[in-house]
Amino acid sequence: MVRVYLLYLIIFGTTFWNLTVKAVEVDSALNKASQSLLVGNLKNVNEAEILANSVSLIEPKSKLAHWLKAQSLFIQAGVGFEIDKKDRKFVKEAKARTLPIPESKIPGNILGLRASENFSEYILLMETKSSRLFVFENDNGIPKLLKSFYSSIGLFGDRKQKEGDKKTPIGVYQIRKELDKPRADGFLGNTALTLDYPNADDKSVGRTGYGIWIHGVPSNVHVRLPRSSDGCLALANSDLEKLKGFVVMGKSQILIVPKIWWLDLKEWLIQDKMIRELFSGVYVTTKGNSSQNAEKKLIAYMRVDPSRPSVAVIQKNSSLFREYWVETENGFKFNLYERLKD
Repeated sequence: MVRVYLLYLIIFGTTFWNLTVKAVEVDSALNKASQSLLVGNLKNVNEAEILANSVSLIEPKSKLAHWLKAQSLFIQAGVGFEIDKKDRKFVKEAKARTLPIPESKIPGNILGLRASENFSEYILLMETKSSRLFVFENDNGIPKLLKSFYSSIGLFGDRKQKEGDKKTPIGVYQIRKELDKPRADGFLGNTALTLDYPNADDKSVGRTGYGIWIHGVPSNVHVRLPRSSDGCLALANSDLEKLKGFVVMGKSQILIVPKIWWLDLKEWLIQDKMIRELFSGVYVTTKGNSSQNAEKKLIAYMRVDPSRPSVAVIQKNSSLFREYWVETENGFKFNLYERLKD
C-alpha cells in the first residue's frame, strides 16, 4: 500500500512540481517547507513535500531539501521515523528557518535615517539569534524590508572577544572591499566582502581578531549549519551574489545584533522622533554662532544591544564618522568616535 501511494505521488505530482519549480525562490521555499513540516497536518506536510522537491530540482546540493522531502513522504505514507544523530544537522538548519519574520513591523535597531551620497540607501541587519541577514531600504526615512537570507555565524555563537574564539562580533561595521577567491581551496566560496572589524568600540575594550567577512561556501554544498564558521557570516553562494546587488563598497554598513527589536509603526515613529530631536539639539548652532557641531548631521542611528554603545553615523562635510553613544536611565552619553575610510 505504501509503495502504491508513493508511486501515485510520483506520477501525478510530477507535472505540478515541474510547473512550480520555475517560480520557486530557494531560500524562501526552504523556510516555508520547514515551517509547513513543523505544523504537521496532512495539508501542510504535502505543501512541505512539494516545496522541498522543487528546491531539490533547482538546488540539488541542498541536503535539507532532500531531507524535508523524505520526512514529508514518510509522514504522508504513515511511516513512523525517529530523529537520530545523522538527522541533527538537518534539524538545526530547519529550526533556524522556522523562526517567523514579522514583515509588518520595523526594526527599532535602525532609526534616524537620512539620505546621503556617502551612505548606501540599503542597510544590512544581521540577527545572529535567527541566522537571518536582512536587507532594508531607506524609504523616506523608514527602513523597508526588501529581502532576507539564511546565514551561518560563528561555531561558538556571537559577541566575539578575542582572536580565534570562533565567535561572530556584534556591532556596526563598514563593508570595505570585495575579494575574489578568498581561499585557494574554495572553502569560502568564490567571493568575500570584508568588514572593518575591530571598530573603535571593539579596540577600546580590547577585543581582538581580524578577517571577519561575509563569504560563500564550498562549491559542493548549498549552505552550512547555523553555527559553523570561524566568526564570519557564511551565505549560500547564490545568495551572496544577490546580496552584492545591495552593497556599495565603502558606503554600505552592516549592523550585527543578537536580537532585533521589532516594533509596530506607531512605536517606531516615536523612537525615531526622539532620536532625530536629540541629535538636532546636539548638532545645532546657538545664538547664530558657527561651530564644528553645526557642520554635522545624523545619517543613521543604530542600536546593537543594551550591553553595547549605540552607533550614530554622522556626516561632516564629505566625510562619515561613527559616534558611539551609551544609553542610560539618565540619558545619552557620548563615548568615542572614529572616521570611516573613504
